[in-house]
This record gives sequence, C-alpha cells and structure tokens, in this order.
Amino acid sequence: MKLKLMNVSRTFGIGEEKIDAIKNINFTFDKGEQIMIVGKSGAGKSTLLNILGLLDSGFTGDYIINDKNVKDLNHRQLAQLRNEYFGFVFQEYVLIEDESVYKNVEVPLRYSSRKKKDYKALVLEALKEVELEKLAEKNVNLLSGGERQRVAIARALVNKPKIIIADEPTGSLDADTRKSVLDIIYQYISDEHILIFVTHDLENNKRGSQQIMIIDQGNLSDM
Repeated sequence: MKLKLMNVSRTFGIGEEKIDAIKNINFTFDKGEQIMIVGKSGAGKSTLLNILGLLDSGFTGDYIINDKNVKDLNHRQLAQLRNEYFGFVFQEYVLIEDESVYKNVEVPLRYSSRKKKDYKALVLEALKEVELEKLAEKNVNLLSGGERQRVAIARALVNKPKIIIADEPTGSLDADTRKSVLDIIYQYISDEHILIFVTHDLENNKRGSQQIMIIDQGNLSDM
C-alpha cells in the first residue's frame, strides 16, 4: 500500500481572487506508517485530507495510489477505490441521525463488493470492536458524544480499509473518552495499514513511532 503526492496544489476562487489552499505538496505514505498532520486553522489540513481521501479531484499535480494515477480514473472508479481502501473518522461524526447504529455502520458495505449475506456479520464484528454491539438497534440521536464517535469508527472499520483518515476525531471529547477512542483506532492499525491523523492536540494523540508533518499556509514540512 502506497500513496504518493507529486507537486500537488489546490487553488480556490476565480480570476484575481484565487487562494492557494495547498502548494506543491510532495510526500509518500507507505504501509505501516502513522502520519500526524498539525497546523493552524486555515492552513490547508482539510484540503489535503480531502485530496488524499479522494473527496476532492480539483487539484493539480499527480496523486498515485498503488501505481494508479487518480487523474486517470472516472467518478465510478474513484468511488470504488475510496470505498475499498479508505476509512474516515471525523470530529463531527457525520452520522444519519434518524437511523439505527446498525444502519449507520452498514452504509459503506452497500457501496462495496461485499455480498449482502455477509453484511450482518461484518457490522456486528465492527460494533464488537468498539463495544457497542448491544446498542445495534438504538438510534444514533439517542447516544452520547463518545458513543457516537465509536459508531463513526465502527463505520470506518467495517469494510476493513487499509488507510484510516482521522480528522480531529477526539477534538470534542473529554479526556477519558478521548483515550478510549484513540485506543480503538490504534488497536486496528498494523504494519499493513496507513494512519493519517490530523490533530491540534499532538501530545495527547501521539502513540508510538510516527512522522509529524506541519502544514503552514499550504506548505508541508516534517518535524
């Protein structure tokens, strides 16, 4: 598993009102690596994550995933690649509020090549990993913040992705809940996975051997 950015830039706006969100990013993410990306608000962290996670294709430069250039893929192929390789955990959970825990975790499977008869086992396995299997039928709008984030993590892991993209996943949680959420993420990560973690709380989130990347005004540098 390898991700490679080559001279990647992203510009927003038209005419003279253009803003460079990120500029000439060159970086390689290899399997087994844990990359912590830190930077001030507006520095370009979310833009970079959106490109890495195949959520934004309006960039210049080249993005290579396992020898495939993203620019050579159509929308359907991008969606398949995103669903196969990536799991996303966001600060704001991004759950379907009027659906059950089970239905929320099942969502990525509906867009995968998995057989429908396997959905239940995969969802319950993911819920067991986050210790929520007893709440499978409960609506997510009745859960606490920590429980909601664990639902989001189960959804990210249900398709067994090779790449986890975590965007401030503990930013709104208390200290005890933050630790339990981080434990779940790091227990999943192995030498076969890539973890890309955006955070403002480096000391609390750092675990083991990691690369620290600082993004400042669209430029990336290591630490």
